[in-house]
Amino acid sequence: MGALQPGLPNPAMIPREWDILIVDLKDCFFTIALRPLSLTVPLNEFQQERIAHDTFHQNARGLHKQFRISLTEARGIVKSCSVCT
Repeated sequence: MGALQPGLPNPAMIPREWDILIVDLKDCFFTIALRPLSLTVPLNEFQQERIAHDTFHQNARGLHKQFRISLTEARGIVKSCSVCT
């Protein structure tokens, strides 16, 4: 690979007064999953319901419809949320 690559701007077009930072990508570190996600332990239904409410702050009726739990259980999840009360 040369200095000019397809899709990169021509260095001669960069104004002289601009500050330029050059990064050597060989020294960069990337976060890569070392194992497939299918090997993780699946969450139980109650944990999924709690995470869904903590993320989206669904109301009790929405939790009841999505996870097919009783309205009493769904209301308990909503009441235990410190943001929603």
